Amino acid sequence: MRSALLIALLATSAPGDERAVFYGSWGTPEQCSRLPITPGGTVLAEPFEIDAQWLGHGQLWCRLNWLPIEPRENGYFSGAQAACGEDAVRGGHFLGMRLSGDQLTLTWNFGLINGPLKRCTGERSVE
Repeated sequence: MRSALLIALLATSAPGDERAVFYGSWGTPEQCSRLPITPGGTVLAEPFEIDAQWLGHGQLWCRLNWLPIEPRENGYFSGAQAACGEDAVRGGHFLGMRLSGDQLTLTWNFGLINGPLKRCTGERSVE
């Protein structure tokens, strides 16, 4: 299954783009469904959107300067220098990305860990 997913991802990205295994929308079920963070609230949970140049999470965007990808026994690891901000760059961070099976974990240099996250599939639903 994992090899079929990797082949499909590589086929839709630039030739030789090994990082494509990390591209896409990733989140918890609530993030993928864009459910309100609090019941009845207006702020929605947002998945992480990753591509060759950017990581987006709601209104936060980070320009990615990727490090090499490393195949691991249970998946892949890569990292990036992430220049992040909402309307202007407010800081640079190191971001580690570990893909194990179908679960992605993001580890930030300031101690925050997001994950494990699953790939979001299907149509986005906003309730």
